Amino acid sequence: MIPVRVTEDEKKVIEKKARQAGYKSVSAYLRDVGQGSEIREKLPPEIRGQLVGIGNNLNQIARIANSGKHFHSHEAKLSEAISTILSLLA
Repeated sequence: MIPVRVTEDEKKVIEKKARQAGYKSVSAYLRDVGQGSEIREKLPPEIRGQLVGIGNNLNQIARIANSGKHFHSHEAKLSEAISTILSLLA
């Protein structure tokens, strides 16, 4: 056990960051931070849903491309999906 004193403001910031990263306990969050783990904010449900939809579209496009069918009509959809993914990851 490592007791650490923090101000009330620091405590609120730490708790908020732990929640945003999807941790159920501040202790687990601090253990990971202390061991050098890269902590990322959990994706909001709406962005996760968009990424799932984009993934489904990409799978459909890949199926068409691999089937040997004419693919040019889907190029715009593919470019749009890639742009959206890049903007969400930035």
